[in-house]
Amino acid sequence: MARFIRLRNAQKRALVAAWLWLPLFWVGLRTLGLPRFQRLLHQATDRKDNSAAMTADEIQSCAAAVTMAASHTPFPATCLTRSLLLEWLLQRRGVRTELRIGVNIGSGILRAHAWVEHEGRPLNDRADIAADFKPFGRLPSVTAFRAS
Repeated sequence: MARFIRLRNAQKRALVAAWLWLPLFWVGLRTLGLPRFQRLLHQATDRKDNSAAMTADEIQSCAAAVTMAASHTPFPATCLTRSLLLEWLLQRRGVRTELRIGVNIGSGILRAHAWVEHEGRPLNDRADIAADFKPFGRLPSVTAFRAS
């Protein structure tokens, strides 16, 4: 609580928003699946006013807020859930981001990891995450998943 009190008001708002949205993203991802949930998020983002620019500090604060909120939620906030939320929060504010999903095969075990990049730099992970998880090429647009 002491740490929360020391935060700036914008950081407090971002943290509370992330904390409130995380359970909905967890449920949405599990009930709709990634392609359908991304399409729904994309449609919601298209309707938002994307005119408010964010500074680099505000972008990093948003990423930190999502990470902090994820550590204080009763839901298992996986890397994909956290990354989808961060991407959506930033894109609503007009920040261009890219969801990255990478894989690692070690000791016969396939592991996957998700993170968000802005201008080629990870926002919610360490800078060299792509060295451990080989990112897929550009993910297909959510429109590629539309039923014919």
